[in-house]
Amino acid sequence: MMAALPGPRDDNGGGWRTCHRGGVRRPRLGILLGTGIPVAVVLVLLAAWAFDTSAAADGTYRNVELAGRDVGRLSEDELDEAVAEVAVDFASTPVRIATGGDPLSATASELGLEVDRPATVDAVLAEGREGSVALRPLAWSRSFVAPYEVAVRYQVRTDRLALALAEREGDGSRQPMEPTILASPEAVRIQAGAAGQALDPTEVGEALLEAADAGESPITVTVEPVQQAPQVSDDEAQALADEAAELTGQPFTTTVAGRTATFDVAEQRAWLGSRATPEGLELTLDQEAIDAALRDRIGSLGDAAPQNARFTVENGAVRLIPAVVGISCCSEDAPGQIAEAILGGEDTVEVEPVTDEPDLTTAGAEALGIREPVGTVTEWKGQPQVKSFTTYHACCEPRVTNIHKMADLVRGALVGPGDTFSVNGHVGQRTVEKGFVEAGAIANGVHVEEVGGGVSQFATTLFNAAFFAGLPFGEYQSHSEHFSRYPYGREATMGYEHPDLQFTNDTPYGILIWTSYTDTSLTITLYSTQYASGQQTGQTTGRDGRCTTVSTQRTITYADGRTAADTVRARYRDAGATSC
Repeated sequence: MMAALPGPRDDNGGGWRTCHRGGVRRPRLGILLGTGIPVAVVLVLLAAWAFDTSAAADGTYRNVELAGRDVGRLSEDELDEAVAEVAVDFASTPVRIATGGDPLSATASELGLEVDRPATVDAVLAEGREGSVALRPLAWSRSFVAPYEVAVRYQVRTDRLALALAEREGDGSRQPMEPTILASPEAVRIQAGAAGQALDPTEVGEALLEAADAGESPITVTVEPVQQAPQVSDDEAQALADEAAELTGQPFTTTVAGRTATFDVAEQRAWLGSRATPEGLELTLDQEAIDAALRDRIGSLGDAAPQNARFTVENGAVRLIPAVVGISCCSEDAPGQIAEAILGGEDTVEVEPVTDEPDLTTAGAEALGIREPVGTVTEWKGQPQVKSFTTYHACCEPRVTNIHKMADLVRGALVGPGDTFSVNGHVGQRTVEKGFVEAGAIANGVHVEEVGGGVSQFATTLFNAAFFAGLPFGEYQSHSEHFSRYPYGREATMGYEHPDLQFTNDTPYGILIWTSYTDTSLTITLYSTQYASGQQTGQTTGRDGRCTTVSTQRTITYADGRTAADTVRARYRDAGATSC
């Protein structure tokens, strides 16, 4: 019997191994599991981190806390609002400053200690995005157990802190007194400064920041007062006083709109003073006193209020009265300009007056194209109506007073392109205070006496002027009964607030309403540039209960030859009836 041959040994010589097809070793399952699982976990972690952080590309990462608040997954705007809320809460934090004497108590806000909002927002947005990129996924995964914690950033407004300390230190301390400039007509001198014993705002500010950063609430700090010298020495102040004496040593002239005001040495030095700033002592001039002196010296420059351009009609021709620009002394920055010029070593300056443009300038009025009567030629009561309309009435009745008053109030009214003119809107309620009197009127179908009675004749006259000028109507209403002094079916009545008479200017030009009257007539002419004209081209009547209805057709002819048609309507009750 043949003995079995031994198989090949492994590389380590430590035992026998089995040969497989092709001579390639097959990996063991334990090895695969031992290396593959960690790799998969890492890949899953990286994928989750990448997905989660990309979703927060424009905002904060998840699991971020600020001052105990969850600010994760917020947009930058939402984060800013959250930081603002933290700032509001912190503003009321009590602060106690031990000074070796009586302690000072205030709130953080009162001392100028506050949350630095931009820096805090930037810090929160940066959390999780800093450090090694390779380690960020691990930090991200740890945030699910222990959130990212971001410290609030603080700042101190030293100007507010210095003022608050000066107000609160009381009798136990003395702020340093800066030298000041004192002036008289004869000389400019100084009042010497004096040292003080007070808290140093810079030192206090640093202590407050340190305590806030440490998270103290309430905040308590200990700071001792220190000897403080004035910022400006007496020698420096004297040099400034010498300069001020030279700057104000000659008369100063100001020109406004061609008028001049001269201020002598004594007047300039009466304005002179000084102010301590972080950069040192600086000269000042009392600008309120300068303003009062300037207005007193210059006086009125003419019309204080602007006046609109307006139109009048003389002998049938339109005349434009130019606008007036309001002008007065002086512009708000005039005192500052004068002070700057004096302190700059100049002896004269020109400042601008205040100008107030009118609503309707001369150029704007010219552009309206108001130059001629508009409308057409027709006839009424045997009289030709040439691009105007006239109605007639008996002389000297109370209603005539009201008709003339309406004409006076409306004369010169302008209707801009696209605007609607309302008689009630322009005149308002007819009252005794405005000059109206009692006269006959119709109310609810009954003849009565009322203040302003008779003004419907004005409405009818304007209605016809607009009718023949081809203008469209808004609100209008005929009388409830017909009067022979008015064109049948082509007239309007008035009340307050209704019925009203309205027409619209649908032309590219302005319209001027011009009125004139005699003891027995009222004429209304519309001035503009001829754009359209209207003609009555038909009229039909019908019945509605105890009323007659009237439809009056109008054909409108435009300057370019186009035509259009519309209808105006009236409704008259039967004799003896008060309604239909």
